Amino acid sequence: MRLDTVLFPGSRAKPSCIFIHGLGMDKNIWVDPHQSRILGGMFPLSVLLKRAVADTSCSMETLFHDLRERHFPVLAWSQQRQSAQIESVMPELAAVFRIAREMSDAGVILVGHSRGGLIGRKYLSISGEMIRGLITISTPHQGSTVAKIARYVAPLAALLSPLLPEHDKSNMTRALRRIRDFLGSGAVQELLPESGFFRELHDGPREGICYVSAGGTNPELFSLSPVSFPGVFEKIIPKDLFPAEIRMGDGDGLVSIASARIPWADEHFCFPCNHALILFDREARDTLLSAIEQCVSSPRRSVIPDQRETRMPPYRENS
Repeated sequence: MRLDTVLFPGSRAKPSCIFIHGLGMDKNIWVDPHQSRILGGMFPLSVLLKRAVADTSCSMETLFHDLRERHFPVLAWSQQRQSAQIESVMPELAAVFRIAREMSDAGVILVGHSRGGLIGRKYLSISGEMIRGLITISTPHQGSTVAKIARYVAPLAALLSPLLPEHDKSNMTRALRRIRDFLGSGAVQELLPESGFFRELHDGPREGICYVSAGGTNPELFSLSPVSFPGVFEKIIPKDLFPAEIRMGDGDGLVSIASARIPWADEHFCFPCNHALILFDREARDTLLSAIEQCVSSPRRSVIPDQRETRMPPYRENS
């Protein structure tokens, strides 16, 4: 199997870290964010990071770079069918896992963003491999209802058209059509809470594995003056149907803070970031890096559900 892979060997005494990207993305979300594209290659990642790019305190580096600097063996790959269903990714992850095991004598840690965390969970449910930890970032562990708003994307064109210059209208219509098609795809529908994937995912905490999760609380993904997305949906979605994923303080634009938590997490963290910015935010990276190093230095804690800890750093605006 030929995969588009990038790796750095590091120290064999430290676990290899496999980085798993989300739906419609590629390995560059971890390795070279300036080259990364989202929604199946439709848009550059920068559309979600305009604030971050303007903020000199937020570099375009991720945990991939942080762990590499600390001599962890790191590995990332681009899934061959970026919008295929999760089951189709299992052979690829198995092939990558074999490479990761050769790079370390200390096992493997899986790090997944968005749907990548569910790919990691699925692999854990069918694999007896030597896995030290699962780290998930903005992963919809209880599913995401954002796919249900696909029906409201088309009306956005009529709503936004009077607000835009004439030369922007055709580009907006084309972009909204592609977003609607993406949200309606089988891979996105698989992320709905009632999907067959979640009904058939029978997993739970495994002895010796450290589980850490993180989510964001700022749902603003991008702004197109004078409106923001997904805030503009407040104008067309009935209040009682407005999903938590896109409510300020309750989600990151695609995943709610409740869903972002691994049900049996040893630790869970919340940050005032959107679905993409959380990967580059310095505070989020430092916090998760410390959690990973703790996973390596001590065995998994045995805790019951109501004792599991959620840490939420003091709120701050993303400039």
